[in-house]
Amino acid sequence: MRAYRGNIWRFFVVQGLIHFLLWIPIWVVFLQDKGVSLTQIGVLESVAWVLSAGLEVPSGAIADRWGRKASMAIGTFLYSMAMLLILADALSPMFLLGYALWNTSFAFISGADTAFLYDSLKADGRASQAAKQSGRYLAITQATQGIASVLGAWVATLDITLCFTVGSVTGLMATALVLTFKEPPRLEEGESQLSFWRNLRVAVGIAARRPVVRWLLLLTTGFAVVPFIVYYVLLQPYALAVALPLASLGVVVLGVQLAGVAASWLAHRTQGHVGLSTLVAGGIAITLASTTLLGLLPSIPALAFMLVVSLVPSVAQPLLSARLNDIIPSAQRATIISLSALIFELGLAVVIPMLLGLADVFGAPATIGFSAAVYAVTIIPFAILWRAAERTQAARA
Repeated sequence: MRAYRGNIWRFFVVQGLIHFLLWIPIWVVFLQDKGVSLTQIGVLESVAWVLSAGLEVPSGAIADRWGRKASMAIGTFLYSMAMLLILADALSPMFLLGYALWNTSFAFISGADTAFLYDSLKADGRASQAAKQSGRYLAITQATQGIASVLGAWVATLDITLCFTVGSVTGLMATALVLTFKEPPRLEEGESQLSFWRNLRVAVGIAARRPVVRWLLLLTTGFAVVPFIVYYVLLQPYALAVALPLASLGVVVLGVQLAGVAASWLAHRTQGHVGLSTLVAGGIAITLASTTLLGLLPSIPALAFMLVVSLVPSVAQPLLSARLNDIIPSAQRATIISLSALIFELGLAVVIPMLLGLADVFGAPATIGFSAAVYAVTIIPFAILWRAAERTQAARA
């Protein structure tokens, strides 16, 4: 009997609700309309991501100690509150609180969500489906974001604040559904529940002492940081720079999301056909080429390369996540996965203000071209070191 099957569909519905982000295609425009410059947005993003990063590992430890369900419920509720507070006057205390919660709320969801999905599958004897279901998870979130992007661009022409008000409602709906989850077992047979701080130390120790885990965490993060900034942050000023109408921006974002949906949904099919190291190398080369061409050929047709930039992480992340879940213990799963989110958010805190500052001076197209160099100097060393660690571990086995 599969007692946790109901968790899977409820989990997917929650992800659909929390990722129905009508504000995706217009959030930079929304802030600029409130009088916030790109440089100021960069500073706000940097501070918000640092705060979020500071909560990632503790929130993961909360999920390991008191349950993935509790952590996700906290996150979805805080997100709902953030969507209302962000509507306050620009740079007012309420606005700043909302901006801080906007990012930090997801710290309670990330790590806990992946661990919850894997543990629910494992409890029903379906751990082998982890890559497939992780791909579906990413596909559902991206499809929802894509639909919301088209609707959001249209809603913004009526009343841009509705994009955030609706987000508050869907956040509350997600919270209510999370509370119906059945918490799966978090411990392996024979394991005992550690205290919060002890569990946190053990998880960090695993990542620090095991090279495969360490470099896999960094590699997963490296695949995401620069592409995320390109298609999530710089897409909007790039589109304006090439004279794309605002109403059409939602269609472009939909295309970006659909590319990610297809890639995430089909990623597990590469297992057994394409080696993970080959996929990593190919993904790096494709991303470097796409970001370079976006910088060299700024135009509306060049926006097609945005689809490619979003596609590569969508293929790689479900497979890298499945590999990581296979080699880490259940009792520390959410905390270790949260380390990846921690590194990701610290990376955003550094790179977002740098690239947005450059975009203010040199324009978005030139900045995206420069981002290819930033991507290369981070991801290539991580890939080499991860591959070496995998070979060393295989030789010892």
